[in-house]
Amino acid sequence: DKMEVAAVAQKSLENEQLIQALTTRLAAAEEAAAAAQETADAITTSADASWLVISGAMVFFMQAGFGMLEAGAVSRKNVINILFKNVLDGCCAAIAFWLVGYGFAFGDTAGGFIGTTNFGVSLIFNGSETTGDGNDGWQLWFFQWTFAGTAATIVSG
Repeated sequence: DKMEVAAVAQKSLENEQLIQALTTRLAAAEEAAAAAQETADAITTSADASWLVISGAMVFFMQAGFGMLEAGAVSRKNVINILFKNVLDGCCAAIAFWLVGYGFAFGDTAGGFIGTTNFGVSLIFNGSETTGDGNDGWQLWFFQWTFAGTAATIVSG
């Protein structure tokens, strides 16, 4: 009888040790999974930002294409004027989109139609990491501005 009690006590001790080892391994696995998720989130954020900047640059290259198209459609003496107009379109679009366009598009809405806040891009700070993910929002502004500038060039062309 004493042998059975000793065997049961030994088996119980072994089970407790096994449970402790499994609990330790589970905690380590959970920590590793959390670290992997953080890394995946950081990579996703960086990839999204890179995609917006690269895509915005490609859209902005349309400005050069429109400039070449318009330069080929006018007489030689007006080429400089047309190209200067295209540069000025991009510059004026940047100022206007920074001042009011981004606020209209992404500010808090009045009745669900138009933004009424964030004029002068007051809620995006360069390098401030306001979102906690190393991403402060300028890449979205750049991407949207390239479309605004290209649309202005198409209309004025």
